[in-house]
Amino acid sequence: MQELIEVIRVAVATDASAEQKATGVQACRTIVAALDTEPGKPIMLPGMPLPAAASRVSVDQMLDLMIGRLTTIAAQRDAEPAPPAAPAPRGLRVPAALPRPSMKQLPKRASQNARKP
Repeated sequence: MQELIEVIRVAVATDASAEQKATGVQACRTIVAALDTEPGKPIMLPGMPLPAAASRVSVDQMLDLMIGRLTTIAAQRDAEPAPPAAPAPRGLRVPAALPRPSMKQLPKRASQNARKP
């Protein structure tokens, strides 16, 4: 509410532009609409579209509509031919072996004598 009042203050200043004045007029209309609205009802601003019909539909009705639509989509998808399956691989599949590290990369072992107790 304070923001709307501030917009109106700017709009009534002597050096206000036409755009600021138009914004101030809209702020005034918004405040008047809020004051005229009965408690518990939505605020209807001038030039604002009416609430959608979906706002008057109950949750159960909306769920029934969605289930009906999804059932239709599922039936259409079931009626479509299935895409051809990829052919099964033939023969034995062996994973590729990793390259063996060179001797330079292996850690150096202690001498054979060091292992014996």
